[in-house]
Order: sequence, then structure tokens, then C-alpha cells
Amino acid sequence: MGYKILVTGPELTFEAIEIASRRGARLVATGGYVGPEDLAAIASKENPDAIIVRLGKLPEQVIAAAPNLKAIAKHGVGYDSIDIDAAARRGIPVMVARGANSQSVAELALTLIFAVARDVAHLDARMKSGHWDKATTNGVQLLGRSLGIVGFGEIGSILVGLVQPLRMKVRIFDPYMPADTRIEGAERVASLDEIIASSDVISLHCPLTAQTRNMIGAEQISRMRPGSILINTARGGLIDEAALFDALRDGKIGGAGLDSFAEEPVRPDHPLLTLPNVVATPHAGASTQAARVAMGTIAVDHVMNVLEGKTVDSRAIVNRPHLRVA
Repeated sequence: MGYKILVTGPELTFEAIEIASRRGARLVATGGYVGPEDLAAIASKENPDAIIVRLGKLPEQVIAAAPNLKAIAKHGVGYDSIDIDAAARRGIPVMVARGANSQSVAELALTLIFAVARDVAHLDARMKSGHWDKATTNGVQLLGRSLGIVGFGEIGSILVGLVQPLRMKVRIFDPYMPADTRIEGAERVASLDEIIASSDVISLHCPLTAQTRNMIGAEQISRMRPGSILINTARGGLIDEAALFDALRDGKIGGAGLDSFAEEPVRPDHPLLTLPNVVATPHAGASTQAARVAMGTIAVDHVMNVLEGKTVDSRAIVNRPHLRVA
């Protein structure tokens, strides 16, 4: 009869669909964003063997609605939208696609740094409305500036390499990084305060947890350097958006490049979207063909390994239930 895998969001890439089909599974995609109640109804109707979370949230009510559910995979690495404790209580592993989108996200972080520093989005809009602001434009040259990276996983590590031609002074803060971690081209610092005080650009690359929620609040923003730039390609909940809006509106910091927001999709009247010194993208860090292929194929491989009783890479499991792992 085969396996059924529910995909929350659009269909996966051809490569992922082919792998699933070859291994005896059928993918059922919901399309766009689906709210918890509607998703629970779909899960109850389809009763999938596995769920791949591409868009939206996967709360306990959805997990409970699928009695045959044995595996959950994230189409990416951020798992804060999944109730991992509810899954663990059912003995269901929740797995992430480690490394699949790291290069693409790091490249978008660098893109946002340049875009904010050179006022690209605002100038583009001005030109398209008939203005020529050459005489009044005053961008930021990045050569030799200081970059603070919060969270030193694969994305942060790649970003360090990407900025080397700019000869930026890179500092890293990650309290969970092992003491013997090898860092090339950057200096490790002991606190977030040091990053805030010493950086012209701050780029966030950490997960959203109870400890990191609103880690960049009014107090931290008030201590950022005048003219500094804040980049977030991780999770919107890391930043107090109201405090950031006030600081950007009042010119206390230079600008922000935001790929993630506390609530997504972002409503069109979100205050941050009204500011000329904000460059915003729709959580598109992983939106490259290369990343989509990698995320889809890895997610399918994860859930199929569980369904087929094969060994699962323990590094990909974020709730570590009792199952056979490598």
C-alpha cells in the first residue's frame, strides 16, 4: 500500500518527489500556509505516516490528529514552529535538514548587509518614482568595519568566510560553542554585550528558544553603535520589533536587514515595513533552487529512514526520542 507523507506547504522539488516515490511513499502537499485547525482536519483525513513541515506551525493538536504518525521532518533547520515535546511524548522523532540551506542563508545575510549599507532598496524605490538622489546619498563602506556574529553554527561559519575580502574585524558570540571549536578569521568573545559594543554590523544566526527570545531588546539596541546595522536571517522572535522600530525611526541605529519576523506571513501594515532604512525579505534565506533540493531530499530521507526502520543520524534529531540512532 505504501507510505503517505504530508507536506505542509507547496510540493517538494522533483528530486525529493522522485526519492519518495522510489522508496514507496506518496507526498500530499497542503499548498500555502494552513492554520492549525485546518491542518488538524487535513491530518485527520489523510492520517499520514510522516509529516514534512515546510510552512506554518505544527502544534500538538495536529500531531494528535494523525494516529499513524511516526516521523516529522523540518524542511530546513528552524524547528521552533513544531511542538517537539508533544512529538516526543508519542515517541516521534523530529528531524532537521542540517546544512542543507546554510550556504544560501549566509549569502542572503551578506546580501542584506550590502543592501542596508548602501541603501539599495530605498534608492531603487526612489528611482522608480522619478528621483535621482546621487547628490544626497551617503552609504556605508564596509571595508575594515567590525562584524559581530551571534550564533556560530554552519551559517555563521560560512558568513565569516564570505566577508574575508572586506577585511572586516569579525567577532563571534555563542555560549554553546565548544571551547575547542576552531575559528579562522574571527575572534571569540564572552558575551553578547561585547558584540553589541564592538560591532558596526550585527548578524543573528541562532535558534529561537526561551533563552534567546527578544535577546535583542530595547536595552541592547540602546547600546548599539550609532549608524550600526542589524541583520536577522534566523528567527523574528530574537528581536523586540517594537524597540527596533523606535530605534530605526529615531535614527539611533543605521538600519536593519530582516528576513524573519515574529509573526509570519507579515501583515502589509507592519510598522517596520514603513521605514526606508529597513530592507525586508519574506523568510527567503533558503529560497534558492540548490537549498530547496537539498532540504527536500534530506527531509524525505529522514522520514523514510524512520518508516523503513533504518538507522537515523542522531545529530538531526532535535527531541531525541527512544529509537535506534547512529
